[in-house]
Amino acid sequence: MNKIRMIASRETNFIYHMLSAARCGYDNDYGAKYRGEYPEEDLAVLKKHERLITCAGGSHWGGLYTLMICWPAAEWKGDVKSFYQEIIDQADRGEVPEHYLALAPAAREIAVIMVRHYDHYVREIWPEDRDLLEDYIARVMPLFERDSFTERAEAAVGCRLDAEAFHPTMVASIQHGAEAIDISDTQDVFGIGRSPEDSFLFIGHEFIIYLLKQALRGEDAFRRFETWAPTEGLAEYYLKELTGKTLFDFAGKWTDLYARYALEGERSAAGLYRKALAEKNI
Repeated sequence: MNKIRMIASRETNFIYHMLSAARCGYDNDYGAKYRGEYPEEDLAVLKKHERLITCAGGSHWGGLYTLMICWPAAEWKGDVKSFYQEIIDQADRGEVPEHYLALAPAAREIAVIMVRHYDHYVREIWPEDRDLLEDYIARVMPLFERDSFTERAEAAVGCRLDAEAFHPTMVASIQHGAEAIDISDTQDVFGIGRSPEDSFLFIGHEFIIYLLKQALRGEDAFRRFETWAPTEGLAEYYLKELTGKTLFDFAGKWTDLYARYALEGERSAAGLYRKALAEKNI
Protein backbone atom coordinates (compact mmCIF):
# COMPACT_ATOMS: atom_id res chain seq x y z
CA MET A 1 0.00 0.00 0.00
CA ASN A 2 1.27 3.44 -0.94
CA LYS A 3 2.30 5.33 2.22
CA ILE A 4 2.68 8.75 0.62
CA ARG A 5 -0.33 11.06 1.00
CA MET A 6 0.18 14.48 -0.55
CA ILE A 7 -1.93 17.22 1.02
CA ALA A 8 -2.81 20.88 0.40
CA SER A 9 -3.20 22.66 3.73
CA ARG A 10 -4.72 26.12 3.80
CA GLU A 11 -3.03 26.91 7.10
CA THR A 12 0.45 25.87 5.94
CA ASN A 13 0.01 27.74 2.68
CA PHE A 14 -0.98 30.93 4.49
CA ILE A 15 2.15 30.85 6.64
CA TYR A 16 4.54 30.40 3.73
CA HIS A 17 2.54 32.85 1.63
CA MET A 18 3.32 35.54 4.17
CA LEU A 19 7.00 34.57 4.32
CA SER A 20 7.22 34.78 0.53
CA ALA A 21 5.40 38.12 0.35
CA ALA A 22 7.86 39.52 2.92
CA ARG A 23 10.90 37.98 1.19
CA CYS A 24 11.69 35.94 4.29
CA GLY A 25 13.70 33.03 2.94
CA TYR A 26 11.94 33.19 -0.43
CA ASP A 27 12.21 35.72 -3.24
CA ASN A 28 10.17 34.64 -6.22
CA ASP A 29 7.43 35.56 -8.69
CA TYR A 30 4.73 34.31 -6.34
CA GLY A 31 5.77 36.73 -3.60
CA ALA A 32 6.07 39.56 -6.10
CA LYS A 33 2.53 38.88 -7.32
CA TYR A 34 1.00 39.41 -3.88
CA ARG A 35 3.44 41.78 -2.17
CA GLY A 36 1.47 44.87 -3.11
CA GLU A 37 -1.60 43.63 -1.24
CA TYR A 38 0.04 44.24 2.14
CA PRO A 39 1.27 47.43 3.81
CA GLU A 40 5.02 47.77 3.45
CA GLU A 41 5.37 48.38 7.17
CA ASP A 42 3.68 45.04 7.97
CA LEU A 43 5.97 43.08 5.64
CA ALA A 44 8.90 44.98 7.15
CA VAL A 45 8.05 43.53 10.56
CA LEU A 46 8.37 40.00 9.22
CA LYS A 47 11.54 40.89 7.32
CA LYS A 48 13.07 42.35 10.48
CA HIS A 49 12.69 38.96 12.15
CA GLU A 50 13.71 36.92 9.08
CA ARG A 51 16.49 34.98 10.82
CA LEU A 52 14.11 33.88 13.54
CA ILE A 53 11.42 32.51 11.19
CA THR A 54 13.46 30.89 8.41
CA CYS A 55 15.61 27.82 7.97
CA ALA A 56 18.24 26.82 5.41
CA GLY A 57 19.55 23.47 4.27
CA GLY A 58 20.59 21.95 7.55
CA SER A 59 22.77 24.95 8.41
CA HIS A 60 20.24 27.29 10.02
CA TRP A 61 17.07 26.83 12.06
CA GLY A 62 15.58 30.09 13.31
CA GLY A 63 14.95 30.54 16.99
CA LEU A 64 11.20 30.94 16.41
CA TYR A 65 10.87 28.55 13.48
CA THR A 66 9.48 25.66 15.51
CA LEU A 67 7.05 27.81 17.50
CA MET A 68 5.87 30.26 14.84
CA ILE A 69 6.10 28.16 11.66
CA CYS A 70 6.17 24.41 12.33
CA TRP A 71 3.75 24.26 15.22
CA PRO A 72 0.88 26.19 13.61
CA ALA A 73 1.54 24.57 10.22
CA ALA A 74 1.44 21.00 11.45
CA GLU A 75 0.27 20.57 15.03
CA TRP A 76 -2.28 23.28 15.85
CA LYS A 77 -5.89 22.10 15.76
CA GLY A 78 -7.92 24.77 14.06
CA ASP A 79 -7.12 27.81 11.97
CA VAL A 80 -3.73 29.43 12.49
CA LYS A 81 -5.31 32.83 13.12
CA SER A 82 -6.41 31.49 16.50
CA PHE A 83 -2.89 30.18 17.13
CA TYR A 84 -1.27 33.54 16.50
CA GLN A 85 -3.95 35.28 18.56
CA GLU A 86 -3.04 32.96 21.44
CA ILE A 87 0.62 34.02 21.08
CA ILE A 88 -0.49 37.64 21.43
CA ASP A 89 -2.74 36.88 24.39
CA GLN A 90 -0.04 34.89 26.22
CA ALA A 91 2.43 37.72 25.79
CA ASP A 92 -0.11 40.24 27.06
CA ARG A 93 -0.86 38.06 30.10
CA GLY A 94 2.83 37.50 30.80
CA GLU A 95 2.42 33.74 30.42
CA VAL A 96 5.20 33.07 27.91
CA PRO A 97 7.04 29.72 28.33
CA GLU A 98 10.46 30.21 29.92
CA HIS A 99 12.44 28.91 26.93
CA TYR A 100 10.82 31.53 24.63
CA LEU A 101 10.84 34.41 27.11
CA ALA A 102 13.64 36.38 25.45
CA LEU A 103 11.95 36.06 22.04
CA ALA A 104 8.43 36.88 23.24
CA PRO A 105 8.42 40.49 21.93
CA ALA A 106 9.47 39.32 18.46
CA ALA A 107 6.92 36.48 18.51
CA ARG A 108 4.16 38.92 19.42
CA GLU A 109 5.10 41.33 16.63
CA ILE A 110 5.07 38.53 14.10
CA ALA A 111 1.76 37.16 15.40
CA VAL A 112 0.06 40.55 15.06
CA ILE A 113 0.90 40.65 11.35
CA MET A 114 -0.26 37.08 10.79
CA VAL A 115 -3.60 37.70 12.53
CA ARG A 116 -4.14 40.92 10.62
CA HIS A 117 -3.86 39.32 7.17
CA TYR A 118 -5.21 35.80 7.63
CA ASP A 119 -8.79 36.56 6.57
CA HIS A 120 -7.64 38.32 3.41
CA TYR A 121 -5.63 35.28 2.37
CA VAL A 122 -8.48 32.87 3.06
CA ARG A 123 -11.01 34.98 1.18
CA GLU A 124 -9.01 36.35 -1.75
CA ILE A 125 -5.99 34.11 -2.36
CA TRP A 126 -6.52 30.61 -1.02
CA PRO A 127 -9.13 29.57 -3.63
CA GLU A 128 -6.62 30.14 -6.44
CA ASP A 129 -3.78 28.50 -4.51
CA ARG A 130 -5.97 25.53 -3.67
CA ASP A 131 -6.82 24.93 -7.33
CA LEU A 132 -3.13 25.05 -8.29
CA LEU A 133 -2.18 22.64 -5.53
CA GLU A 134 -4.97 20.15 -6.18
CA ASP A 135 -4.12 20.05 -9.88
CA TYR A 136 -0.44 19.49 -9.11
CA ILE A 137 -1.14 16.74 -6.58
CA ALA A 138 -3.39 14.99 -9.10
CA ARG A 139 -0.46 14.83 -11.52
CA VAL A 140 2.14 13.58 -9.01
CA MET A 141 0.28 11.07 -6.84
CA PRO A 142 -0.28 8.51 -9.65
CA LEU A 143 3.50 8.18 -10.04
CA PHE A 144 3.69 6.76 -6.51
CA GLU A 145 0.52 4.71 -6.75
CA ARG A 146 1.56 2.85 -9.90
CA ASP A 147 5.18 2.36 -8.89
CA SER A 148 4.83 0.59 -5.51
CA PHE A 149 7.58 2.98 -4.51
CA THR A 150 7.05 3.03 -0.77
CA GLU A 151 6.91 -0.75 -0.45
CA ARG A 152 10.09 -1.16 -2.48
CA ALA A 153 11.82 1.61 -0.52
CA GLU A 154 11.00 -0.06 2.79
CA ALA A 155 12.36 -3.36 1.48
CA ALA A 156 15.54 -1.72 0.18
CA VAL A 157 16.34 0.21 3.38
CA GLY A 158 15.27 -2.68 5.57
CA CYS A 159 12.70 -0.99 7.78
CA ARG A 160 9.12 0.20 7.67
CA LEU A 161 7.88 3.76 8.05
CA ASP A 162 7.15 4.39 11.72
CA ALA A 163 3.78 5.97 10.90
CA GLU A 164 0.69 5.22 8.88
CA ALA A 165 1.79 7.57 6.11
CA PHE A 166 4.25 10.28 5.07
CA HIS A 167 2.50 13.56 4.20
CA PRO A 168 4.20 15.83 1.66
CA THR A 169 2.51 19.17 2.34
CA MET A 170 2.45 21.07 -0.91
CA VAL A 171 2.90 24.85 -0.89
CA ALA A 172 2.48 27.34 -3.75
CA SER A 173 4.91 30.00 -2.59
CA ILE A 174 8.36 28.58 -1.85
CA GLN A 175 10.28 28.46 -5.11
CA HIS A 176 13.95 29.44 -4.79
CA GLY A 177 14.15 28.75 -1.08
CA ALA A 178 14.21 26.05 1.55
CA GLU A 179 12.05 22.99 0.84
CA ALA A 180 11.69 19.47 2.19
CA ILE A 181 11.31 21.06 5.62
CA ASP A 182 10.18 18.58 8.26
CA ILE A 183 7.50 20.46 10.14
CA SER A 184 6.40 17.34 12.04
CA ASP A 185 7.28 13.67 12.39
CA THR A 186 5.23 12.85 9.29
CA GLN A 187 5.09 16.10 7.28
CA ASP A 188 7.53 17.82 4.95
CA VAL A 189 6.85 21.04 3.05
CA PHE A 190 7.43 20.98 -0.72
CA GLY A 191 6.93 23.51 -3.51
CA ILE A 192 5.15 22.96 -6.81
CA GLY A 193 7.71 24.44 -9.19
CA ARG A 194 9.07 21.10 -10.45
CA SER A 195 7.79 18.78 -13.11
CA PRO A 196 5.70 15.90 -11.73
CA GLU A 197 8.57 13.52 -12.47
CA ASP A 198 11.09 15.64 -10.56
CA SER A 199 8.63 16.05 -7.70
CA PHE A 200 8.30 12.26 -7.57
CA LEU A 201 12.07 11.99 -7.15
CA PHE A 202 12.26 14.77 -4.54
CA ILE A 203 9.43 13.40 -2.42
CA GLY A 204 10.77 9.88 -2.88
CA HIS A 205 14.17 11.01 -1.62
CA GLU A 206 12.58 12.50 1.50
CA PHE A 207 10.51 9.37 2.12
CA ILE A 208 13.79 7.45 2.14
CA ILE A 209 15.24 10.02 4.57
CA TYR A 210 12.38 9.26 6.96
CA LEU A 211 13.19 5.55 6.68
CA LEU A 212 16.85 6.30 7.36
CA LYS A 213 15.91 8.15 10.54
CA GLN A 214 14.85 4.74 11.80
CA ALA A 215 17.51 2.60 10.14
CA LEU A 216 20.29 4.90 11.45
CA ARG A 217 18.72 5.52 14.85
CA GLY A 218 21.78 4.22 16.65
CA GLU A 219 24.20 6.27 14.56
CA ASP A 220 25.14 9.96 14.63
CA ALA A 221 23.25 10.74 11.42
CA PHE A 222 20.96 13.79 11.65
CA ARG A 223 22.84 14.99 14.74
CA ARG A 224 25.71 16.98 13.30
CA PHE A 225 26.21 18.93 10.10
CA GLU A 226 29.28 16.93 9.08
CA THR A 227 27.12 13.85 8.48
CA TRP A 228 24.67 15.65 6.19
CA ALA A 229 26.38 14.73 2.89
CA PRO A 230 26.89 10.99 3.61
CA THR A 231 23.33 10.72 4.93
CA GLU A 232 21.79 12.50 1.95
CA GLY A 233 24.11 10.50 -0.27
CA LEU A 234 22.82 7.26 1.22
CA ALA A 235 19.25 8.33 0.45
CA GLU A 236 20.38 9.06 -3.10
CA TYR A 237 21.96 5.61 -3.33
CA TYR A 238 18.63 3.98 -2.48
CA LEU A 239 16.73 6.35 -4.78
CA LYS A 240 19.00 5.32 -7.66
CA GLU A 241 18.56 1.65 -6.80
CA LEU A 242 14.78 2.10 -6.93
CA THR A 243 14.38 4.49 -9.89
CA GLY A 244 17.67 4.52 -11.78
CA LYS A 245 17.93 8.27 -11.12
CA THR A 246 19.35 10.70 -8.55
CA LEU A 247 18.15 14.10 -7.44
CA PHE A 248 21.26 16.06 -6.42
CA ASP A 249 24.35 16.92 -8.47
CA PHE A 250 26.70 15.94 -5.64
CA ALA A 251 25.23 12.47 -5.33
CA GLY A 252 27.43 10.62 -7.80
CA LYS A 253 30.47 10.14 -5.58
CA TRP A 254 28.28 8.86 -2.74
CA THR A 255 26.13 6.51 -4.81
CA ASP A 256 29.29 5.03 -6.35
CA LEU A 257 30.83 4.61 -2.90
CA TYR A 258 27.77 2.88 -1.45
CA ALA A 259 27.40 0.71 -4.56
CA ARG A 260 30.99 -0.48 -4.05
CA TYR A 261 30.29 -1.37 -0.43
CA ALA A 262 27.19 -3.29 -1.52
CA LEU A 263 29.21 -5.28 -4.06
CA GLU A 264 31.66 -6.08 -1.27
CA GLY A 265 28.78 -7.60 0.69
CA GLU A 266 27.58 -4.79 2.97
CA ARG A 267 23.80 -4.56 2.78
CA SER A 268 22.47 -2.80 5.86
CA ALA A 269 21.89 0.95 5.85
CA ALA A 270 23.81 1.33 9.11
CA GLY A 271 26.71 -0.71 7.78
CA LEU A 272 26.93 1.33 4.59
CA TYR A 273 26.82 4.55 6.60
CA ARG A 274 29.55 3.46 9.02
CA LYS A 275 31.86 2.42 6.19
CA ALA A 276 31.43 5.78 4.47
CA LEU A 277 32.21 7.75 7.61
CA ALA A 278 35.29 5.62 8.29
CA GLU A 279 36.63 5.94 4.72
CA LYS A 280 35.99 9.70 4.57
CA ASN A 281 37.20 10.24 8.14
CA ILE A 282 34.04 12.09 9.12
